[in-house]
Amino acid sequence: MALPIGDINPVQVLWNAIDLGPTFGGVKFNEELTKKEIFEDGHGKTPVDAVTTGRLTGVVAKFTRSSLAQLEKMIESSTAGVNNLKVINSVGNPMFVRSMELILKKLVDNTPSVLPAEWLHIHRTFPIAKPSFDFDNDNQRLIEVEFMCFPDDASGQVNEIWRMGPA
Repeated sequence: MALPIGDINPVQVLWNAIDLGPTFGGVKFNEELTKKEIFEDGHGKTPVDAVTTGRLTGVVAKFTRSSLAQLEKMIESSTAGVNNLKVINSVGNPMFVRSMELILKKLVDNTPSVLPAEWLHIHRTFPIAKPSFDFDNDNQRLIEVEFMCFPDDASGQVNEIWRMGPA
């Protein structure tokens, strides 16, 4: 059975309904169900049970050729001007209250899918940019962004972290 989001495609990345621009090097969605193993002396080092302790969900994307407005959305505590981007030190700013929905829409012929059945929704995310620029003739400059993912608390998807396809 095929995944509703398809097998092979680049994607458009929308954060808070804003297209963050073209990617290069792919976009990676991953999740890990965390657990705590339960032991009994009589069974030694062999677990006798396990309890789930949560989900670690994340998305990593590498953006290229971003506009100043797109960079402002990706880089914490930044302000885009007409022809510049200013970044200030950020300490103690909570992420959850500023988290927004991230939607990955598959691209076919560089056109985003209009079919919600082919979208991956992550309900509450916050971008953490990791700019690292090589100034040389061999490497394309990219902004890697990791999206921290949280369980939803406000929409009709309370406690849901992500979904494939329509609601």
